[in-house]
Parts: sequence; C-alpha cells; structure tokens
Amino acid sequence: MAQEISWGVVATVREPADLVLAFATHHLGLGAAEVTLFFDDPEDPGAALLEQIPDCTVHRCGEEYWQGTRRRERPALQSQRQMLNATWRYNKTSVDWLLHIDADEFLHLPVPLAEELEALRPGDGWLKIRNFERVWRTGAQGGAIFDGVFRKPVKDADDDLARIYGSKARFLWNGFAGHPIGKALSATDRDFRIYTHSPRAGRGAENHLPPYRTARHAALLHFDGLTPLHWAAKTLRYAEQGDAAIDVLLHPQRQAQVRHVRDACPDLRAILDFHGDLFHLSEQEDLALSLIGALSTARIDPEAEIARFLPGYRPRFDARHFDEMLGQENAARLMTRVSAVPR
Repeated sequence: MAQEISWGVVATVREPADLVLAFATHHLGLGAAEVTLFFDDPEDPGAALLEQIPDCTVHRCGEEYWQGTRRRERPALQSQRQMLNATWRYNKTSVDWLLHIDADEFLHLPVPLAEELEALRPGDGWLKIRNFERVWRTGAQGGAIFDGVFRKPVKDADDDLARIYGSKARFLWNGFAGHPIGKALSATDRDFRIYTHSPRAGRGAENHLPPYRTARHAALLHFDGLTPLHWAAKTLRYAEQGDAAIDVLLHPQRQAQVRHVRDACPDLRAILDFHGDLFHLSEQEDLALSLIGALSTARIDPEAEIARFLPGYRPRFDARHFDEMLGQENAARLMTRVSAVPR
C-alpha cells in the first residue's frame, strides 16, 4: 500500500487571475496539502481572489515583503525572485515534498504521486517531473486557453527531430519551443536551495545537484503561451532586454526565437505567423509524432475544480478574454508591433 505523504506547490505569479485560480484549484484537487503563491505585482487583483481558496497562501511581493519580511532589495531578475521565494517557502513548509513550477504548468498524475515516490532510492532527494508542451493540431482554432494536445520530447541527437520539423528544428530544443528539462518535486527534510528546474545542495565548492529519479508517469502539462498574443508578449519582453540578458536567461534555441522575432518579424502579424510555425502542427508533424508515441491527449478540467473550491464563481477561459486581461504593460509592448492601417 502506498505510504501517506503530503506535498505542496509553490509559484511566483504574474498572470491573469483566472489562470492563477485554475492553477491553484487544479493542484489542490489533485491532493496538494498547500499552494503558496507569491504575487510579483503587489497590486495584482488576483491576490484577493486567491485568498478565498482554502489551503492557498498568498504573499504580495511589494516593498513591505522584500524589505520588511525578507530584509533585502527586490532582485532585478524574475528568475532570481522565483528562486528566492521558492527556497524561502521550502524552509518554512510542513509538507514532505514541495513542487516549484510556474502558473502555466499543470501537474498530470496518471498514477498516485505516492507510487512515483516509492520508486526513489534512499539517497534520492527529489523527483524530476518531465514536461509536455501544448500545441494545436491542424485546423484547431484554439478558442479556449486550455485547448490543444501535448507533444513529448524528441531528442536533438535523434534523426527524427530534423525529419519531423525540418528547418524549424533550429528553434526547438528536443522538439520543444520552450524548455524540455522538467521541474523538481523536492524532499523538504534536506538543506536544499530551490532553483528553476532542480534543487541544489551544499555550499561553495560543495555545491552540487542532489541525486534524483525521473518520474515514470507524472508529467507537467506546459501551456507555453496561453494564447498566441500571450506568447508574443513574453517573447517581446525578452527581446527588450538585450543580447547579454538573452544569452544568460534563455537556452540557445529560445535565443534564436527571440532574435528572430526581434530582427525578422517587422510587425505583430509576422510574430503570430512565427508562433503558428512553432506551435501549430502540420498534418505531417502530427502523423510523425503520433507514430513515435510523442503526442499526448491529456486534459485538465479547471472549471470543475474552481466550482468545487469557489462555488458561484464563473471563470472565463476564452482566448479573447484572456488577451484582454494581459494588462497595460503587455498591451503597450504588443502595440509597438502593430502596423498602421493603410488609408
């Protein structure tokens, strides 16, 4: 019989409220004992909404949080803020295992999580959970933000990668436009620091990656850009940061995507067409991935979980509404690439 375990989820978020609500209730519905959310924007209206959810803890990361609670300056890089927040929660939580992921990643558990953990060796300190990447099939309209199917990794070293994707393979790492690395579910009885994709142990010269196993069945369903406009806004944000930051923050294939958007896409239409090349499968790509078992039709049901935890609330997951909720900063960013209408 699988042993009783407790686990939680931690994330630093800056997304439309209904997405964060779906994220929190999905994981609580799977059995998480806690979901801890650090709102990167302390004025985010989603914080008050999420405070209504049982077992969901909200931190508003403004000056009071960083200089008061944390006694430090707010780090400039989002990735640094994520790691510091996750490690801080790791050191305070009472759950046995803590999963650090983003709000566009949803855990998928075909078998109970306890069964995955039972396969760990005595010295293993974390479970690596691979991710699948959401794509759309030929003819799919993508009317809702959780529509689509999920592709699985195709190793760069395999001939299959170029055979499936052709020239666009240079923009894909193991067949993904985003990351194919996965994320970590870390045991909380260790002295770990929690990074983006894995924990670290030891200090100075002893700093190392702790031993781990990869989950056999569990996966993360990664919605890398909930809508094409969402992806465009994220990519333009990276493009604004300059080549030095792009090189530090992103893997080479994502760097190539960002530079292509910056240098070869003169307007928003061109960016959205590029997004389509990366995320909308051709019939040949769909067939090839199906033949090698690299497509998943896993689904999530956020409406049902939200109704369970927040009865009476009606979320909106249509793509148009989500785009309207991206905020003024993203709207201004996207408008820089909107071509003038000819008179």
